[in-house]
Amino acid sequence: MAYMILPALLTVAYIGYLVYLFFWKRDVMKFRAVLYPGLVFISMWALLYYYVLR
Repeated sequence: MAYMILPALLTVAYIGYLVYLFFWKRDVMKFRAVLYPGLVFISMWALLYYYVLR
């Protein structure tokens, strides 16, 4: 279960960065440029963890 701490913390940091871009900086173009690659990376990481550590 300790292996899930790092991905969870990085996901929280990613969501925090998205909130920062969208609400404080109000930079929608940068938000979209960061959103999709981040979601792909998190989903690939989740699949890897699911299949390797199950």
